Amino acid sequence: MRTWSVYEFSRLYKSNITKCEGDNLNLEHSQFEALKQLLTCSEADHDKLFRYGFEKRQEVLVCQNYVGVICLPCGDQIEILPKTHRKSIHAESGESISRNRSNLIKMLKVTQYLPGKVADNASLDMAKMPLLDVFIQLFLQEVSLLIKRGVARQYETQESNEPFIKGRILVSQQIRYNLVNKHHHFIAFDELTTNRPENRLIKSALLWSLKRVTAKTQHLCRELLFHFEEVTSSKAIWQDLNAWQRGRHLSHYEAIWPWIEMIFKDQSPTSVNGSKSMLSILFPMERVFEDYVPLCLKKQFKEKGYVINTQNRSKNLVKYGANNEKELFQLRPDLHIKAPDKLIIGDTKWKVIDESLPNKKYGISESDIYQMLAYNQTYQKGESEPPVIWLIYPMTPQFLSPLPDFIFDNGLTLKVLPFDIDRSVLKLNNNF
Repeated sequence: MRTWSVYEFSRLYKSNITKCEGDNLNLEHSQFEALKQLLTCSEADHDKLFRYGFEKRQEVLVCQNYVGVICLPCGDQIEILPKTHRKSIHAESGESISRNRSNLIKMLKVTQYLPGKVADNASLDMAKMPLLDVFIQLFLQEVSLLIKRGVARQYETQESNEPFIKGRILVSQQIRYNLVNKHHHFIAFDELTTNRPENRLIKSALLWSLKRVTAKTQHLCRELLFHFEEVTSSKAIWQDLNAWQRGRHLSHYEAIWPWIEMIFKDQSPTSVNGSKSMLSILFPMERVFEDYVPLCLKKQFKEKGYVINTQNRSKNLVKYGANNEKELFQLRPDLHIKAPDKLIIGDTKWKVIDESLPNKKYGISESDIYQMLAYNQTYQKGESEPPVIWLIYPMTPQFLSPLPDFIFDNGLTLKVLPFDIDRSVLKLNNNF
């Protein structure tokens, strides 16, 4: 079992052996074909995960804006990391990978993409583990809390042929099996047992994890499996999933359910269903960044009295009809920031730009600039102060400081600002 680390937009090539080459990864035929089958799976849109094509007559899968881990049928794992500190895997000592993992865990924790409250205790040590180990350890912490509160039991009807009487005698079976053996009794009785659907799924998840994680996490799995010794593993996953009960007596099981659903429904927080033999725990990085930035800005500007709302206001760009009663082209900026003296519109972009390339427009897409102008025309009409819009990109080694202000003919000032994920703050101009 091996873990291969790549980044967003890394290339996965079909090859004879599996090995890393720079930022890209060569996959042996069976592993590549397993990933390629995801693209043709009729259950969901896996074209969101990869783009398939050819380069120099060689098949290639290009990672998209999803990060997380994919478990291959052979037991190997591919973890896809954020692109913000992308370096050649061979040119580093693991620091960049650990930094990316740490930032990703932090963002997923704050935005609650990781289920449960235990994620708040995720330590920096987890950044040194493969991502699957991180997710499984968070799941194991939830199981540990559940065990401390008590493993649920229920009465289960048992039928057996015994030399004693317990419960009730099943007359037809007694005549059939014990017509000669008078000293035996075919009986049915209720027995209090931990062998219920919820516990069967938890044990199956622990057994599944045991085969796919590193030695330290395996040790934790074995410790927890001891408490489910009387429980059988699930023989019918979907039936047990549907039989999962909820109620006050099972309230301590609620935190476990999202993890069980993630593993056995092959369903990551992206709602992208996978092949039944391949688990994918993947997160849309654009959405994670979009959700993470407002939460950090609310803390950063709390003392200044800024009121920050996220996509809760909706206006349209144009009106039409006899009395202009109809509207088209809805606009929903990511940030609606009410400062004491002005209204600031903000938008987040999970893209890498380069402050050293003014001749190439710093790598900023023209469509993003037109979008900001549309926000200005729609949301900032009638403002007494000169309008300001923030266009926020992640801070990278190529983008460490705010770009020069962009001034439009109508007086709009567009500020292109870097968001420092390490420190969870937006970097502003000195004259702000």
